Amino acid sequence: MREKLTTLEKAAAHVKAGAHIVMTCKMQHPPMAFLREVVKQGARNLRVIGVVGGAVNIDLLVGAGAVGVVDTASVSLGEFARTGPNFSRYVTGGRLKSMDNT
Repeated sequence: MREKLTTLEKAAAHVKAGAHIVMTCKMQHPPMAFLREVVKQGARNLRVIGVVGGAVNIDLLVGAGAVGVVDTASVSLGEFARTGPNFSRYVTGGRLKSMDNT
């Protein structure tokens, strides 16, 4: 039987420039170690799709300069911030295209 477990490094290597990544808005269990590895490996111009919104996971990728387009209803940090600070700064600064999918 083929081994299905892999390292973060090998999993993140599958995320190439221009890839689409789909994530949920839940702040309880975002894949932060994986996303940090994606950033570390230099993925750029990603299209991030937030299902029912986004949270710290999307804001991290945006702040790292890895995202070209965010397709979501919102990026919120819940009770900590109404809007993700990186997301807000990049959108208002014209550095990020935001597609509203409400």
